[in-house]
This record gives sequence, structure tokens and C-alpha cells, in this order.
Amino acid sequence: MEKILYAIPDLCTGCNRCVYICSAVKEGAFYPSKARIHNNNFSFNGYSVPSVCFQCPKPDCLKACPREAIYKNEKDIVLVDREKCDGCGDCVTACPYGMIEQDDQGLAYKCDYCDGDPACVKECYPEAIVYRAEDKAMRKLRGLQMKQRMEAATAGEKRRQLGRNLLSLVSQ
Repeated sequence: MEKILYAIPDLCTGCNRCVYICSAVKEGAFYPSKARIHNNNFSFNGYSVPSVCFQCPKPDCLKACPREAIYKNEKDIVLVDREKCDGCGDCVTACPYGMIEQDDQGLAYKCDYCDGDPACVKECYPEAIVYRAEDKAMRKLRGLQMKQRMEAATAGEKRRQLGRNLLSLVSQ
């Protein structure tokens, strides 16, 4: 993978501009619940955690799909072929981070890095979301975040728990 999308929670202000621009680009309207990026705001703690798809090296969502509708492209981006998706939801259940969801027709959708030009990155003024080549510091941050796997919960609950886990790590 040439570049990776990273979330740096310590820099996030919780403004949600990333969520709004993502929904506008992907849905054609400001529809935050349909964004491919999400933000967990813990206002009483003064902390926000952007949730981004990790484009896992061995994606559970890909393994779980019985229709082979989820695949990796030549840049190792995990994508959904909506023509093949039958709406079973196995991928949603399988993703330990809650980063794949289903639309109103039951078809899966997730972050695709906006074909290599993520709109969320351009909109994030504090640079809490960056798109760049992996380096030692980013590899460590991503590894810490990816260890926070959730099993049985809805996609939203998994994202919220990821945020709580990361909040507790910085509070220590």
C-alpha cells in the first residue's frame, strides 16, 4: 500500500467536518450517518476519536463475504463490488472495528480512500486525519488502534468501544 489513512485522536477537535464532507462526496448530500468515516465525541472528557477503515492486511470482512463482493485492489484497498453484494451483512458482523455498514437496500459500503484522494483529509484542518506513507510513529499508532478489536456488537457500538478504549489508553 502506497499511502494509508491514519486517525490521530490527540489532534481531533471533534468538529465532524470529515464526516460531513465524506457524506457529501459519497452520498451527494450532508448525511453524516452514511459517511465512511465516523467520529466519536467524548465531550465530558474533552476527547474525540475519528474512526477510519484500517484497510486490514487480512480483512475479516473479505473472508466473511460468501459472494466474493469484497476484494482488494492493486493498491491493497478493500473495496465492495455492490453488483455482487446480496445484503447478507456477514461483512458488517465480521469487521471488528465497525467500519463497514449497509445502506437502505442492505448493500455494503465502506471507505475506499476516495480513489486515492481522501476528502476527509483535505477537510481536517488540525490534521487529525492524514493520508501518507507509513513510518515508524504511524505504524505504532495504527498497531495500537488495530489491537482494539471488538467481537459481537453493531457497527456503531464497535466504533464507540474503539473510541472508549483509545480514550482509556491516553488517560493512563
